[in-house]
Amino acid sequence: MSENATTTTGSEPFDLARDEKGRLVLSRPGQDDVQDVRLRRVFPLTYASRFVSVRSSEGKELLLIEDLNSLDAGKRSLIEDILGSTSFVPQIQRIEHVDVRFGYQQWKVRTDRGHAEFRVQEREDIRFLPDGRFRIKDADGNVYEMPRLDQLDESSRRPSKRWCNDPNAGV
Repeated sequence: MSENATTTTGSEPFDLARDEKGRLVLSRPGQDDVQDVRLRRVFPLTYASRFVSVRSSEGKELLLIEDLNSLDAGKRSLIEDILGSTSFVPQIQRIEHVDVRFGYQQWKVRTDRGHAEFRVQEREDIRFLPDGRFRIKDADGNVYEMPRLDQLDESSRRPSKRWCNDPNAGV
């Protein structure tokens, strides 16, 4: 296998560790260590614990981790910590109000990171995910994640039903 080839883990051994400057280093048997690698979820919303890409500082994919659950606890914990610190997708916990004006929706919500108010331009900016959750993109391009409607309290479900109406959403 060439040094620059992307490999998929399963049985392919590798290690990730931080160097003295706190940068992430990828080590694989028979290959040079790669300094300052980056981790990216390939499908961050639908498969958060699967398909994690290990990339060089130039963005070239070096390794694809198919499933974090197949890794030992220490390696998995390091990867989850790094991904958690670089991902910013607020989780909507409560919908306080949705106001429709001039063709857009103004949302007031409580997230896991505090209160937020944002505008949704198009109905298509509210996406139903396969597991029943929703991905909402605001007018500024920020992304929020909302749980299945049946996981929200009744006062949160009421204003969201009109905009997040999916027959499989668990309502």
